[in-house]
Amino acid sequence: MPATETKEDKHKGESFPEGYDKAIELLQECMIEEGFIASPTQKDNYCRIWSRDSSIMGLASLLTGKEDLIETCRRSLCTLSKNQGPHGEIPSNVDPRTKRVSYGGTAGRVDGNLWFIICCGEYWKKTGDDRFIEQMIDSLEQARWLLEAWEYNNRGLLYVPPTGDWADEYVQSGYVLYDELLYLQALRESVCIHRHLHGSANHELERKASRLKHLI
Repeated sequence: MPATETKEDKHKGESFPEGYDKAIELLQECMIEEGFIASPTQKDNYCRIWSRDSSIMGLASLLTGKEDLIETCRRSLCTLSKNQGPHGEIPSNVDPRTKRVSYGGTAGRVDGNLWFIICCGEYWKKTGDDRFIEQMIDSLEQARWLLEAWEYNNRGLLYVPPTGDWADEYVQSGYVLYDELLYLQALRESVCIHRHLHGSANHELERKASRLKHLI
């Protein structure tokens, strides 16, 4: 089912029309065949499909109602899924020119998996594209399996290593609020997807989400 621009979408930019129009233009400048690159700036590492950046841009595109942007969101997610690692790791970034795939620096990127799950869920809910979510289910389950492994002590919170998320130059690790909040939303998306695909609730997932909310 193709996404259509609603009356609500059309009025989103009325308060700050110039800024809104510039934001749309920038998103469109970042569109390539494989998805959203981080920036139209001609620097090597910016001209890649980053899991975090492309997902955030994808979420923004869903609010515009513009079909070209929403389609680019879908292509970003497909690129990330296609290059998923053997243990479920979503790439930190994919270089569409060289086909080089990076899964992180000194440590993997925990938030890449989280943003991927969230964006897949929101894209599906916005567009009603059941075929997309059915094609993505294996990638989503592998990504979630890896996240559960990163709980380490099986107590419900993700353990984030140094350089394990967007703040890769910050001295922080452990139970990072940013990542735990993303994990909560990723679990909520997974609950919705499971209910749709299987016609029933996944009580284990629902318990995990409820417990994580309590822990946060």
